[in-house]
Amino acid sequence: MKTTQNKNGSNTNPVVDDLLRVSTRSDLPARTTTARTPGVGAKNHFSCAFVYGPGAGCVMKTDSLTEKRLALVLLARAEVADLENQVLFHWIDKDGTEKKHFFDFRATMMDGSRVAIMVKYHKKLEQEGFRDEIACIASQVTPDFADRVTLVTEKHLDPIELHNATLFNAVRDPDPAADSVMRDAVANLVGAVKISDLIAHTGLGGRGFRAITRLIGNREASLQRAARIDYNSFIIRSAA
Repeated sequence: MKTTQNKNGSNTNPVVDDLLRVSTRSDLPARTTTARTPGVGAKNHFSCAFVYGPGAGCVMKTDSLTEKRLALVLLARAEVADLENQVLFHWIDKDGTEKKHFFDFRATMMDGSRVAIMVKYHKKLEQEGFRDEIACIASQVTPDFADRVTLVTEKHLDPIELHNATLFNAVRDPDPAADSVMRDAVANLVGAVKISDLIAHTGLGGRGFRAITRLIGNREASLQRAARIDYNSFIIRSAA
């Protein structure tokens, strides 16, 4: 790896400099505004807060592990332009009483359509009363709120997609020098190459793996086939 001299005559390494710049970032993630705030730290069920997005990112709070996993998957999908959580919807029950329902997510797609999403555990669907209630809520959703309603359980999550989405979020902070080196290496690819071989070629080690993962997440490189991203995965240059 090349080094340069600064004004004092000492050697500097641009890759190391970029790493230090990333690691000393002092800005804090933004707090998103929601109609309802999940109770992070609840004792009787899983809850969490996690950071996503570019730069310092944003904080998202969820009421269940399935919600967190689905959020990561949706945020990683190219067709999803925006993701809101805990979106308030007013509906009327069978007795004519107005009630509030908080959709766990509302995804705005790249084509402008919106999907209201309920996240529940699969076992909950065994309850007839619950099924009737969510069907009643869904039937009252109009296009000014969402174009369609969908229900997601833990059984709908693909483990490969979840693994990769979680990895994309974990390495989202850019490493400009390493990313540039790996981007150039990918641009010169002819056919498929194993990630470990590309890392060895660039000499970037673990930083190279993170850089490749970011390129895949940004659609600048593609997996040869659907698989968990690891050192043995094969990647190809994405189509222009």
